[in-house]
Amino acid sequence: MSDFALQAADLSKNYGKNAAIRSFTIDIPYGGLIGLIGRNGSGKTTFMKLCAGLLDLSGGKLEVFGRAPMDNLAVLSDLVYTCHNMSHEKQLRLQAILGNYAIIFKDFDREFAEKLLQYFDLKPKMRYKQLSQGMASIFNFICALACRSKLTMFDEPVLGMDVTVRKAAYEVLLRDYTEYPRTVIISSHLLAEMEGILSDILLIDEGRPVLFGNIDDLRQSSYRIEGEKAAVDSFSAGKQIIYYKNGISCEAVIKETLDDEIRTRAGQSGLRVCHVRPEDLCIYLTRENKEGELECLWQKAN
Repeated sequence: MSDFALQAADLSKNYGKNAAIRSFTIDIPYGGLIGLIGRNGSGKTTFMKLCAGLLDLSGGKLEVFGRAPMDNLAVLSDLVYTCHNMSHEKQLRLQAILGNYAIIFKDFDREFAEKLLQYFDLKPKMRYKQLSQGMASIFNFICALACRSKLTMFDEPVLGMDVTVRKAAYEVLLRDYTEYPRTVIISSHLLAEMEGILSDILLIDEGRPVLFGNIDDLRQSSYRIEGEKAAVDSFSAGKQIIYYKNGISCEAVIKETLDDEIRTRAGQSGLRVCHVRPEDLCIYLTRENKEGELECLWQKAN
């Protein structure tokens, strides 16, 4: 098996004239809990479906475990893709759906899945149509997790779950990953909630990868300074500024490792300094600076 779970080179996917994935190049090593982060419409679902062999690519190259996934049973037998609204037959009972997974996925652990049904208070004889959105999300999560596939992809898996169930799902996922290491990719809008279990983040925007890296490294990769404009501008001169805002106080996010020397110099300049959370960093890297437009909302027309 390849040392890489996924490799994409100049990958593209078009829907008519609209490009969902464009110039997408990345190598993802095998192993890890990877958060796939991006705004709505950034291409997260399209990328995962391409990896799962559910969509034809429009251009470039994509390999899963060193082979193209489309119509490749050897590859598809080692991966599972799931989302909150999987299209199971609504009349089927949950235990019957588990039976189908056991037939399709060679490593499916039915006993583990049945234990998880009990843990999350789902009755095996319930029909799929009886599940609320949150219950359907947790059931689909259970099915994919129990597959123990070498590549496991969760597409917005916690939609509809309340916060208590989400926390329990994250704990179960982390524990099972520890027991059975593989490559797990989770797309979500809730990075702050998930970052405690993730090893890496893949941030995409407008169909392209923006960054891919270890989450601990990302926590150290930038910092925010705040204070008077002249002091902020002087301190940040010549540095790579990710985000800048001049309001009641001025602030800048700088791409640089924060160390004791920087803290000392910032303090001497009368500036407040702190690390940038991974969630905030992702927002800064994928948003247009619309502070001016925001101020216009409160301006009176002449």
